[in-house]
Amino acid sequence: MSGTLSTLGAGTSALALSGAAGGNLITGELSRLLATAALGGVTFDIIDSREAAGRRVQRFLFPERPVEDQKFQDFGTTDQPIRITGYLAGDDYVLRAQRMRKVFLKAGSLTLAHPWWGRLRVRLIEPGEIQFSATRIRIAQFQVVLVRDPGPPGHKGLFARVTDTLTNLLEQADAIVDEATLAVQAVLAPLAIPLALSSMVGSLLSQASGIWDSLTATAPQPLKSGIASAQGTLAAGVSAPATNADTAYADSVTAALAGVPAAVVDAITDPSTSVIAPAQQVEGDTAETVDAQTAANILLSGAVQIGAVADNLSSVTSVPGEALALGVVARGLIVSQLLAAWGSLTFASGADAVAARDRFIAAIDALLVDLENAAASGVGVSLSGLWVAVQAARTALIADCSSQVGRLPEVVSVPLKTTVSAWTLAYAVAGDDVTQVQGVFDDLVTRNGISHPALVGPGDIQVLEQAS
Repeated sequence: MSGTLSTLGAGTSALALSGAAGGNLITGELSRLLATAALGGVTFDIIDSREAAGRRVQRFLFPERPVEDQKFQDFGTTDQPIRITGYLAGDDYVLRAQRMRKVFLKAGSLTLAHPWWGRLRVRLIEPGEIQFSATRIRIAQFQVVLVRDPGPPGHKGLFARVTDTLTNLLEQADAIVDEATLAVQAVLAPLAIPLALSSMVGSLLSQASGIWDSLTATAPQPLKSGIASAQGTLAAGVSAPATNADTAYADSVTAALAGVPAAVVDAITDPSTSVIAPAQQVEGDTAETVDAQTAANILLSGAVQIGAVADNLSSVTSVPGEALALGVVARGLIVSQLLAAWGSLTFASGADAVAARDRFIAAIDALLVDLENAAASGVGVSLSGLWVAVQAARTALIADCSSQVGRLPEVVSVPLKTTVSAWTLAYAVAGDDVTQVQGVFDDLVTRNGISHPALVGPGDIQVLEQAS
């Protein structure tokens, strides 16, 4: 299970709806109606939102008395339900719908981040409805009825009951995307974007483009082709508007930062199902593929280098807090796509899975350090939601890796006192099951870096233990 996570905010719904609405909503008059909201930490595109408010008034009419003698009793103010129609769009719309369903099932109050009303504590008073349609691919519509709740916010630990560890991991990665989107909107919220801030954003995008160019210079051709469009968007940058009246500028910056990492993961191919490759993916009559490990290595390097760029920018700009915050967002978006690539990785042994997990955990821990540094810098936005999402993703990654380790064979060390053939050792390890000999042979040659399979040892040789 793999695939990129949605990062485009309002733009995704606009593109998905454009076919049904008869025109491009991005450039049309309806584009101004699209706005990003969030319920329970899940972001969505909101078009229709209604609320009634007033007073609880009881009217009294008396028999055989004129209407002018009617009386009224005022019981105070009342907030009527908030009715919202929202859209979950993107390649991961099913995952996002699953996350929204879990939000509907939660007890207690929730946080609603509304583009016009701000942040509200709300409760569901009717079951929410999620709708999929064959006429709207990559988009799910939902309706929900809420009431304002003035009570204190509820608290929930990071550890929850996990039934499908990989799906839970992808949901937590998607939550990082949502929180990153909200963080960029908060950083780039001023009605008039200061020159120092727009200059810093432009420098971050430009240097990030150079980093991805360098990291993908020797990548397989399918990956280069897959990221070309996103790389062009990142290299072009995002111009600050004269009047920053909505989240369009912030969403464009988020999309530019997330586009290349998302495209890298989207370029991962499965060699077992790739019989005929597109023409642009063929070099020397050989179809190239992009394995998940290659994509993960690129993303891991990109996270480190872009984090360093943000640190350097914070020391030369007059808005250091904002530079660190956007650097955290850029790194968080890369980590979210890195976790999306985890589902495409295959491991020969439990030790291999643990080694890969440790590399991913190191990237997450470095992101958490950046988050703490950004918060300590005095940036005027809250990064607590992003911190919680990253911590939850870290826990989900450990849980999924643990579930895989229990199903994978172990690597054992075999001491050899003399030189033997790798085939002899492979037959000894495979035992009675000769169908496993070839797999054992290939693994021990690769795992131990053996240059001549006929001359193995002396010394300790790592081999993959076979199930009995």
